[in-house]
Amino acid sequence: MPAAAGHRVPGRRKIFDYRRLQESRRVAAGPGADGFLRDRPPPLDARQAGLLRIELNGGRDLRLAEKLLFIGWLKKNCGRELYRRAAALLRLSATELHDFEELLHCGTLLLDAVATGALDITVAPEMAHLSDTDAGALITLFAAIRLSRQMQRELAEWLPEIAFNRRIPLPELIECGELGDIRRDTRLNNPQKAAHIHGAAYEMRFPLYTRTKNAWNAHSRRLNPDPSSISFHPAAYFEKNLLEIRIKVGDGASLHELMGKLAEIDTPDWWKLIDPARIGPEV
Repeated sequence: MPAAAGHRVPGRRKIFDYRRLQESRRVAAGPGADGFLRDRPPPLDARQAGLLRIELNGGRDLRLAEKLLFIGWLKKNCGRELYRRAAALLRLSATELHDFEELLHCGTLLLDAVATGALDITVAPEMAHLSDTDAGALITLFAAIRLSRQMQRELAEWLPEIAFNRRIPLPELIECGELGDIRRDTRLNNPQKAAHIHGAAYEMRFPLYTRTKNAWNAHSRRLNPDPSSISFHPAAYFEKNLLEIRIKVGDGASLHELMGKLAEIDTPDWWKLIDPARIGPEV
């Protein structure tokens, strides 16, 4: 007897108990003279069948492809309120549901990368505009070097822009030159490779900021009278003319001495620390 009739087939999960459905319909319709259904129940239409399938499968762990299939079907066939109630059967949080909705716009290459864990589910939609060749190059990099979600997101944004500005193919940028050398360097462990690749990409994408930061660091080291006790901290990304000075002391005499050393720094040099745009090429 088929599984739909309520019997288990060895090795297979019982999907649908038809007898229980019939009984629930009989009770809902009310008894007739003989206590049974007055009329044969109408067959399920396509939407009812789809919703029933989701309800019956919502209690088990679904694969990524199954979740996408169900969510895509619900968005296509249900209004907002019914979609919300039916999607809740899949046991997804609001954030997870949003992530899967965004994933519906991705192609097979990106979906496979998410399913294997090479690509973060929130980064995949941001790569949907890339060609398969470019997306494949990024996925290969992400699969080889475990990166955080934020690093994946930033590299997925920066590397295509760098390749475009340099007028070279993205796979060439990733495989050749500095990035390729870092990836193949056997002396580095995975966290070190991730940090080096992220840092190299950052310098390529923001060369002006990198040059300014290096010049500021050199100027700061030259002016600091006691690096073990004093540290200078500019505003993040030099977005403001702001300087924070941190001093570590163990007694009042040491503080008095350090303050005297800081007072000897000329005003123009202070301004270069506060406003890096004033740092000249000689630093």
